[in-house]
Amino acid sequence: MNKLIHRFIPHHPGTYSLMLALCWTAVMALSLAGSLTSLRREITTIAGNIAGAYIDKDVLYRNWNALHGGIYVPINQGLAPNAFYPPSMPDRDVVTPSGRHLTFVNPSYMMRQIYDLSRKEDGITAHITSLKPLNPKNAPSPWEAEGLREFERGGREARGVVSEGGKRYVRLMRPLVTEESCLACHAQQGYKKGDIRGGISIRMPMGLLEAGLGKQLKHLALAHAAVWLLGLLGLFAGSLGLRRRTAERDLALQELKQANALLQSQATTDPVTGILNRRKCCELLESAIMESKRYGLPLALIFFDVDRFKSINDTYGHDAGDSVLRELAGLVSGMIRKTDIFSRFGGEEFVLVVHNNDGRTARMLAEKIRSRVSQHSFIHVGQVTASFGVARLYPDDSAESLVKRADQAMYSAKHAGRNRVESLCDCHSAAA
Repeated sequence: MNKLIHRFIPHHPGTYSLMLALCWTAVMALSLAGSLTSLRREITTIAGNIAGAYIDKDVLYRNWNALHGGIYVPINQGLAPNAFYPPSMPDRDVVTPSGRHLTFVNPSYMMRQIYDLSRKEDGITAHITSLKPLNPKNAPSPWEAEGLREFERGGREARGVVSEGGKRYVRLMRPLVTEESCLACHAQQGYKKGDIRGGISIRMPMGLLEAGLGKQLKHLALAHAAVWLLGLLGLFAGSLGLRRRTAERDLALQELKQANALLQSQATTDPVTGILNRRKCCELLESAIMESKRYGLPLALIFFDVDRFKSINDTYGHDAGDSVLRELAGLVSGMIRKTDIFSRFGGEEFVLVVHNNDGRTARMLAEKIRSRVSQHSFIHVGQVTASFGVARLYPDDSAESLVKRADQAMYSAKHAGRNRVESLCDCHSAAA
């Protein structure tokens, strides 16, 4: 799971910064969309409140008329007697002593006159409507009819935004309750005091409020754009800092790797010859012995020492002695397999562990190396010889016993005259 998560975590500063920029852009886009939605909702609410104020005003006018039992106004070109008053209504039209002709105007008729006048001025239209209208002009639209039916079920207000003729309108309607003064005209329809007999409907174009919405939307978009740009600049500055810190981290990691590699090399490599040191040789020898015993494979160890190395140092100096050791290590490294373990064991002593080799083949390799070394002309020194000891691995051997037996064989070669190969095993037999 950790590896899977690690794969999807961006490590490159550029990728990380790009992802942050995309997330920031998405956040600002969502914020702008939310703000626009909130602004439009606020505009709709304001429009509804304005429509409600219109209705409250109209109801106040209507109540004033009803309080006075209706009013008489002069008959002129703009006002004709209401033809929908019931025939039983007395004194619809009167003449004053001065000869003025007046007609009776009840609350509903007055409101219709006011609504017709307001429709011509500001585009806000109002309508008195009923499911059982006396005047066909008061018949409800489908939206109003649904609102009136909702009033009969106990609703107190119908509100919504509708599209009509390609334009958007706020619609608001509140119920008209039958008052005592209403019964003179509507009792014949079966209404009683307190009944819902209709409603006052307001239709207000959203364009009246949305005319100023464009400027607000522009300011809102510019504000979000400015914040978005400032955020991107901050992310860019952070990205530069992140890149710098990442570069510093990578450099520190590289230096740490190099230091670790150097420490590892120093811990496992002989500084003079460049081959394995004694500590690493013993570690690998233990592993080689366990593998050989597990799979039944032959293993042999060659221990050799430079003859009269002290006199080389005394005669030519330690630098010349180190040069001999380096040349000797180079010669042997070129004659063995990569799988073999070759190390400087200490001073002028070397150990060579040969995998999958019995004592006989190990002795042959030792002889080949001895001959090559004795024939080589070393810089500053000339001819140099070495003495070799060979030991094969036995089932009860440990790393220590195997090295000790090869070391003893090497000393036997020294005692026998140097520049020789000796062994403490059955390395001479063909069956070895």
